[in-house]
Amino acid sequence: MFGRGGQRGVRPTQHQGHGRPSSRGSHGKEKHQGTCAPSGHFQNRQRGGRSQSRGREVEAGGSSLWRREHSTGMAVFQHGPPRVSEDLRGPYNLPGGPVHSQERGRPLRAGDQFSYNDGRRGNRNKSLGRLENFPFQPMRNPSGAPAISVPRTPGNRRPPNATNNRNATKNEDSSHRGQLGPSNRTLSQPNLFELSHRLQSREHRPRRGETPQDPDHKPTHRLDFRSLEKILQMEPSEVVMKLAAPGSGLKELLDKKDTTDNLTHITLDVLSKACSSRTNRHNLQHLLSEVKDSQFLKGTIPMFVMTLGATIGTNDQDSRDQNIARFKQIIDLHITVLSMFPSSTVIDVSLAVVLLEKELTHLKKVGVTIEEDVYKNLEKLQNMAAHLQEKKQDGTLRSDTYSFLLGRQEESVGDFRLMSVFPTYEDVHTTELPFLRPNIVGEKFKDGETYLDTHFRLLREDFIKPLRDGISQLLHFKGKDLRQGRFDDIRIYFNAQILAPVCTPKGILYQFEFDIKNFKSINWESSKRLLFGALVCLSMDNFQTIIFATVANRDVKDLQKGVTTLFFTEENRMKLADMSPNDVFLMVESMAFFEAYHHVLEGLQEMSIEDLPMQRYIVSCEEDISPPRYLSAHGGSYSLQTLMNDQRLRNQPSDQRKRMCPQSAITVDSEDTQRKQTVRNILNYSDWPSKEQLGLDDSQMKAVQLALSKELAIIQGPPGTGKTFVGLKIVKALLDNADMWRSTAGSPILVVCYTNHALDQFLEGILKFMSKSSVLVRVGGRSTNAALKELSLSNLRNQRMFRQNLPGYLRAMFAELKEDREILEDKIENLAAMFESSAKGVLRESVLEEYILSLHGVTLGRQLGSGGRPCIKKAQSLMMDWLGISMLTHSSRKMGRDEQVSREEASWTNSADDLARVTEVLSVLEPLDKEDSASDVTEGDGDVADLLQVTEEAEQMQAERIMEGDDMQKHIHSALKRREAREREDLAFVSKDNDEPEEEEGEQDGDEGWEITREMKKKLKNVVKQELKKTDHMLEEDAEQITDLWALPYKQRWHLYRLWLSKYHRNIRTRILIHENEYQSIVHRLDELRRQEDETVLRSASVIGMTTTCAARCRRVLQDIQPRIVVVEEAAEVLEAHIIAMLTSACQHLILIGDHQQLRPSTAVYELARNFNLEVSLFERLIRMDVPYVRLDYQHRMRPEIAQLLTPHIYDKLENHSSVHLYEDIKGATTNVFFVDHEHLEENIQEGHSHQNMHEATFVKALCHYLMCQGYKPSQITILTTYNGQLFCLKKIMPKSTFQGVNLCVVDRYQGEENDIVILSLVRSNKERRVGFLKIPNRVCVALSRARKALFCISNMTMLSSVPLWSKIMAVLSRNQQIGKALMLRCENHPATITEVSKQEDFLKVPLGGCGVPCEYRLDCGHVCTRLCHPTDSDHKLFKCTKPCSKTLCQDGHRCPKKCSEECGECQVIVTRTMPKCGHEQEVPCSHSLDSFICQVPCNKMLQCGHLCVRGCGESCTRNCPQRVTVPLDCGHQRVMQCHVKQEVDNNQEQVKCWKKCDAELECGHICLGSCFQCAGGSMHLPCASPCNTQMICFHRCQQKCQQGCMPCSKPCQTQCYHRKCPKLCSEACPPCTDPCGWRCKHHECTRLCHEPCDRPPCNVACYRKLKCGHSCIGMCGEPCPNKCRVCNADEVLKLFSAVRPTPRPASCSWLTATTSLR
Repeated sequence: MFGRGGQRGVRPTQHQGHGRPSSRGSHGKEKHQGTCAPSGHFQNRQRGGRSQSRGREVEAGGSSLWRREHSTGMAVFQHGPPRVSEDLRGPYNLPGGPVHSQERGRPLRAGDQFSYNDGRRGNRNKSLGRLENFPFQPMRNPSGAPAISVPRTPGNRRPPNATNNRNATKNEDSSHRGQLGPSNRTLSQPNLFELSHRLQSREHRPRRGETPQDPDHKPTHRLDFRSLEKILQMEPSEVVMKLAAPGSGLKELLDKKDTTDNLTHITLDVLSKACSSRTNRHNLQHLLSEVKDSQFLKGTIPMFVMTLGATIGTNDQDSRDQNIARFKQIIDLHITVLSMFPSSTVIDVSLAVVLLEKELTHLKKVGVTIEEDVYKNLEKLQNMAAHLQEKKQDGTLRSDTYSFLLGRQEESVGDFRLMSVFPTYEDVHTTELPFLRPNIVGEKFKDGETYLDTHFRLLREDFIKPLRDGISQLLHFKGKDLRQGRFDDIRIYFNAQILAPVCTPKGILYQFEFDIKNFKSINWESSKRLLFGALVCLSMDNFQTIIFATVANRDVKDLQKGVTTLFFTEENRMKLADMSPNDVFLMVESMAFFEAYHHVLEGLQEMSIEDLPMQRYIVSCEEDISPPRYLSAHGGSYSLQTLMNDQRLRNQPSDQRKRMCPQSAITVDSEDTQRKQTVRNILNYSDWPSKEQLGLDDSQMKAVQLALSKELAIIQGPPGTGKTFVGLKIVKALLDNADMWRSTAGSPILVVCYTNHALDQFLEGILKFMSKSSVLVRVGGRSTNAALKELSLSNLRNQRMFRQNLPGYLRAMFAELKEDREILEDKIENLAAMFESSAKGVLRESVLEEYILSLHGVTLGRQLGSGGRPCIKKAQSLMMDWLGISMLTHSSRKMGRDEQVSREEASWTNSADDLARVTEVLSVLEPLDKEDSASDVTEGDGDVADLLQVTEEAEQMQAERIMEGDDMQKHIHSALKRREAREREDLAFVSKDNDEPEEEEGEQDGDEGWEITREMKKKLKNVVKQELKKTDHMLEEDAEQITDLWALPYKQRWHLYRLWLSKYHRNIRTRILIHENEYQSIVHRLDELRRQEDETVLRSASVIGMTTTCAARCRRVLQDIQPRIVVVEEAAEVLEAHIIAMLTSACQHLILIGDHQQLRPSTAVYELARNFNLEVSLFERLIRMDVPYVRLDYQHRMRPEIAQLLTPHIYDKLENHSSVHLYEDIKGATTNVFFVDHEHLEENIQEGHSHQNMHEATFVKALCHYLMCQGYKPSQITILTTYNGQLFCLKKIMPKSTFQGVNLCVVDRYQGEENDIVILSLVRSNKERRVGFLKIPNRVCVALSRARKALFCISNMTMLSSVPLWSKIMAVLSRNQQIGKALMLRCENHPATITEVSKQEDFLKVPLGGCGVPCEYRLDCGHVCTRLCHPTDSDHKLFKCTKPCSKTLCQDGHRCPKKCSEECGECQVIVTRTMPKCGHEQEVPCSHSLDSFICQVPCNKMLQCGHLCVRGCGESCTRNCPQRVTVPLDCGHQRVMQCHVKQEVDNNQEQVKCWKKCDAELECGHICLGSCFQCAGGSMHLPCASPCNTQMICFHRCQQKCQQGCMPCSKPCQTQCYHRKCPKLCSEACPPCTDPCGWRCKHHECTRLCHEPCDRPPCNVACYRKLKCGHSCIGMCGEPCPNKCRVCNADEVLKLFSAVRPTPRPASCSWLTATTSLR
């Protein structure tokens, strides 16, 4: 039986625990006892005596009452349980209160209300995290944060603030004062919020590259009355950032015990203003964490309230009103603090409520009038406190989170502001229809609250319903295999498992792995699966519990491997604590873009009725529109000079207004030489210049007048009417009159578009006329314009001097938060590496020793070395031996051949044992699945290099969703690289797909030994892989009964190993979760800091450009900068809620530009779009409610034949501008508009539910090529299709080499675009006569209005005729003979030749775009053109004649062998010529000059040495003769060398050296390695350099050189027993092994120690093992198996046995290191 003892006698190191020695935290020569934290800081013990005793306990190896979590430096109540706060006395310690009965300073006992060890588990269903095995509990340090890792402040390190500079005694006394102890984390989840605020009490660390500063140097700002007055002048968001900055002085101000009333007043004013901030909520939370535990809230305010109540009756009315306002401020402050810290402040606030109620009741009795709002707020505070006290008594309120508010929804069912933005359990499983109101189109809304409620619920249901229906369909699936099911609204991913967290600037992201067996045919580049911002839900219990997340990064390579990156909110991240790391989820993806819904819904919830602008029109639909409010302040005067030219705006100071002439509406600026057009009253249209002066038509003139004179302007622009042109004119006029609307704080124009492409186009137009002093900022996604990239917000923010110009408190905050984030990132990445490495291999026993010892009281036989790292090598892992897979390691134990001495390759077990063990493991463990689960995704796109470049819809959608800072791919990859470098440190074996090369090499020497075969090794590796993937494990109760780990069967060993692993995972996850919340809190604060920086940039801008999605995400910044003018382009494509969410209360001017008769807003649920009018935009609703608007009537794009398809079927009136009548007819066709009718059926495409029609695709391809043959550029042709499936089909059949430049796009993504020629494929053609969305007039309008000069369409027009709109269009086409079964092509060279084409093959009749008549044009060379008729290159300038050239090149009459179109050049015919210099005949080109030709006949001249020249006749003779000659030497040898070398030696009178090897035998027996010359012909020899190789007494070979002499053996000692290998060198004495002797068998057992003589008698029973050949072993039980078989090696065994004499009984177990002669 194997021993279980560990290594004894190890000297304890200075630092005990898992942490690494400090690299930053230790200074000087101090010796720190206790735990070493991971970051290198030592635990700062507040009581030295106890810490030293604890250190001695650790050194002694004993167990202490208070356990410690070594890797994080966390101690569990090192000095006893925490004490109740002593600050609960005084004004708050009222009789009958919850703390009044407690003795002051008495430790909490079991059974007390706030006990930490009562053992309750709480309500499992309401718990957000389960940490039963949490190995530590936080304790408070003097400054109030949990003492998870409190570094000792060295002498040269400054303390965090002045309060920490006190002596140790004061620190000890204050450590338990003013704080409640931590809640019992073992009951549910850790107090994550309190832990997340640990950084506020963390001692200052020097930043990277910085030296520690002097303790006295502390740049803390002192807040006095004057400083607070200055802060009070700031905006609320700025107040928050100022107070939350490091060194702000807020803590010192709040901790003052003696303050004046004036200072208390202004402090309340400042805190009230900070609490009123609607942005920077995380930094507000940070500064309120200082307030909640401060002397100001617990002492100053109660005394102030009592003083206020006593003196308020004696004051005058003004003072009385001010004091009543103070009561309201105090109540509001407590409401805010209680809302953010419900668990830790409920007691203090409850006491404050009692005091406030008492004082207000007293004031009411004495006749003081108190406003109703004060009583309402006090009642609200009372209700909140009472509710939270109930939750706390129930045990459901254990941490400071917002989740408790979600449980109060039943009290306010009708309030949409309390609804969760994320789906809830009720949302997914409800069978009742949700309460919804339709978007009212025919009448006005009841009020603003109803309006916001309606759009919130509709928008929320739009993304929840597909998820609900999909999950319901999944739960009621009746098929046999869920993988084969088809679900319309969701996408399903099986076997999803969490990998590890990744730290990014955006926050904590998680990588999840899912099964890709069903996705082999998915083209992830074009698939819409798992796009950025998509909502996924994870469940493993049929969606009884659901965890929601959003896709945070989309990497195609990762998706092909089945890996995606997710982001979890704080609430969902805490739910992960309830899950085991081995849990397997079913992951469901919703097809809706949740990220857009998320921000808009939050914006609607945050918007109050007072914040909603334009309610008269948006809610009440009033028809009388007022002018913008800013016009009234300037009398309505307006400059319109800029509209009369295309020049750039000039730089003008905003305070210089043009002086008005009272006599006329047109004024002249005396400072300018140019005449300025200024309208005296912009509201009086008669004062305006004429439309001709402004360059506008009638409708455009009306649109500009409406936009500049009304606070709400709606401009409808049908296709080609110049919506963008008019919009740019409006913005230009607004910028030229910026001094009228721009406020002192900034307030730029906000331009919003639906897509990035449209935004770029609009902003490019603005850039052309903006003045150089004006600033344009583009916010949001990627721009394709280089100029706009430079003007992006991220680029402007990252400019060199930008951050230096920010206030100092913002710079200090940024530096501190960035450093804290980096420190936490290191901790999380280390833990993540430990977590993820366990899935890639087998952990070392040292890593799991803590869990093994806690379950069994024993270990596998080894203790940890110093620093928490194993002191043994990878090849010697006991865990590998215990699992039976030690043969997989590189240095597997096996017996080689020709072993002369037993000790040289000794092993604690023999190879036969290994073989038997492997055979047993493979036979016991379950068979493996033959199918590999990690199949690669196969793609079928053919020659990708020649595919037409088309922007995939998925790529476009991804680009629209991604904003600045969203692309985390680079950060994720760098984090994963850092993690990979750390993962293998804890692994004893790494599972790989392929065998390592070094392992194969290591087995070559043992081919004839007893070793496992390569096939067995491969099977064993697969066993390990499969066992690591399993999630089942042994029950903890069963594991606690196991005491002999080595007696456990192999199958149960893996079950037990996975139990250890699960406990290890749970511990790591808990520690990660704590750091995650800290990290996420810092990320949120950094985000708010960046928003503050963004606000600085945006306030200085004149124009801000955003997409609608970006505007919803940036709504908090917009609330701060308060744009007064908002211009929305493509407003009819945007959902109404999106526009409302981006408006602020400061909006005075809203301009909506669009066309509701083109594309409508897209929705996810068709029923909501049609039945609840969700697809009706704000633009369309206001027009349908008869709110005044202007429609542009003159189209400037389409030729009249195309425009008539839209009028009057879609637009009742649409005039053609004169310019569209000037278009030339299209070449090669008889008509400019034609619709080809066919009946070829469509094909359905499963992925994406799309369609394709191959007949239409091939026809479109051939027609496109035909038009290019007419001379049209590829960029002049656009191919539109209505389905993505057809788009992909066209992409595959149109090679890039031919069609490069042709625009290929779907209709929905081409709105706003145009081209000369449009070829339209409508795709739909089926027997069921389903037309899909081709019946929607809006889409038909877009499809038919994109062409300027020519429109060709192919479709099943007969089927479409069932749609009324198409029937009307077909009537027009039929009347004009523009529809039929075949398109009529006309040859441009032969107009009478007409060719009918209805399919691709018909175009073969016109291969070059003309007709079938030969060209026969006479070329300049005299030949005729050999091609058929072609319309391009009529003068044949580009044609290359391919006939043979007939020109004569030389006097000899040689003809040119090239083609006619190629340049002839000189004659290259080979002729025989006589060389004039030597007379030889040579073959030379005809045109080559003989004077320059080099004769190649060998030279016949003789050199001086007597050899012939080796060069050609025409070359100079050889100087150094290369002939080889044999030279006899004096030593009798001969040497072959080149002739010129021999001559050089002779000329120098030198001796030729002999380099023949000496090969003489030296005295030492080795062969001399020198040469004949070096050894002087054998008379002397070089010193011997061969290895000594003499066998020493230890049987090793000497490795010294022969002449150096043998040294003591320096190889590792090979002696080993059952328990361990000798750690010393071979020449040193072996230490005795004190473990129990392992020499045992089934019949006898030695009872002594390993190094003592054995008392076990030899066993005379035959060995039961089988050899590799299958025969029985010939050895005895308990003895090493011989290496020979009595059957296979009968003669040899007989010979050996006859020579072996009886062997006496061994004196000790050292027999294990010996090898018998049989081996």
